[in-house]
Amino acid sequence: MKRQSGIDLIRITGLFFVVGVHQFLYNRFYYEPQVGIWMWSADVWRWLFFSCNGIFMMMSGYLRCNKTELHDCYRGLVPVLIGYTLCCAIIFPIQVLDGEIMPLISFDADQDSWIKRFVTFGNYAWYIEMHIGLVLFSPLINLGLKHMDDKTLGRFANIMIFVTSAHYLTALDLIPNYWSSLYPVTYYVLGAAVRRLKPKVKPWQGLGLSLLICMGLATSSILTTDEGFSKGFTQGYGGIWTMLTAACVFLGLYRVQVGKGMSKVLAWLSGGVFEGYLLSKIFDIWTYPLAKQWHTPDKFWLVFLVITVPTFVCSLLLGKLVSMAAGAISNQIPWYKKKTKV
Repeated sequence: MKRQSGIDLIRITGLFFVVGVHQFLYNRFYYEPQVGIWMWSADVWRWLFFSCNGIFMMMSGYLRCNKTELHDCYRGLVPVLIGYTLCCAIIFPIQVLDGEIMPLISFDADQDSWIKRFVTFGNYAWYIEMHIGLVLFSPLINLGLKHMDDKTLGRFANIMIFVTSAHYLTALDLIPNYWSSLYPVTYYVLGAAVRRLKPKVKPWQGLGLSLLICMGLATSSILTTDEGFSKGFTQGYGGIWTMLTAACVFLGLYRVQVGKGMSKVLAWLSGGVFEGYLLSKIFDIWTYPLAKQWHTPDKFWLVFLVITVPTFVCSLLLGKLVSMAAGAISNQIPWYKKKTKV
């Protein structure tokens, strides 16, 4: 498959959204009352950035849906696991220097340790744990999708959306929540459907609609409570509106074409997204406490410009360096044959 600039752009946008949504973990957003135009504006961006993981899951389905051989499906986990290990080797010592003291290993189930945090994918690495499971499961999904015609695939995608997100359509517990945890598979199927059906959506249409959805979600948040964000209208990554937001962003960007020079820049930078996602933890814990005087709704935009944007840039560049190291180590494994990422 020819490398697509739009997919590289989605990778980088996904990291930008991750860093953006993490801002709200550190600027007291979730403790502020849902009152006023400044809070409404913050809600809009919080909802938009919250689509980050859905975007990545759709990209997994888009890129992996034609792989049915076990070797092709699982080989991609090698640089992921090596990259994760290298990131932990950087993050853990820094956390020790920052005053987070715990034993290297503990046999007490209730006590945290560095080894336990590593094998249980602590910090920001919950997504990596989920991704590994999705990749292991992907050959079975791909085999099923391969035997569906376009019309059946579209119907299946709609069924998956309904089964995993319908619970979030109402605050009343009218629809069982049993299947909602399958939302990563839904995103994967959506990405595969985009790869197969190739819907043509202009960037301004996809991004504009995602922003309109987020404005509606922000209005719902404001109208449903005067307390903190979690007391009002909210939903997780598997929520229907979060899915629609992620889908609109993906559809708006995946067909974007740029010049040859910019395409090379995007391709190079996108290689550092995974590691940058993990390493952003370092900058988050160091930088946001420096601007406590700005942790009010009318100053969130200032925190974003002064801290969040530089954090994104530094995370991406540092992630690229670690990614290069992970790739070099991966290529020393005899059975691992390097292929061009798409």
